[in-house]
Amino acid sequence: MNRLTALPLFGFFTVFGVLYVAGAFDGVPFADRAGGFVLGILAVIALIAGFSFARGYRGDDSA
Repeated sequence: MNRLTALPLFGFFTVFGVLYVAGAFDGVPFADRAGGFVLGILAVIALIAGFSFARGYRGDDSA
């Protein structure tokens, strides 16, 4: 996935997650499932980004 696709998608997930946590979707059908899914996706992206940053910071290209 390139930056032109990843950055807007990550931005959308972030805004949706913030609105969900803030309670903007109270009473909206399926908002709990969609909000939980988006927060889960953000958690996975954060784990992958943290791992990638740490690997690049160490300069380890063996993986």
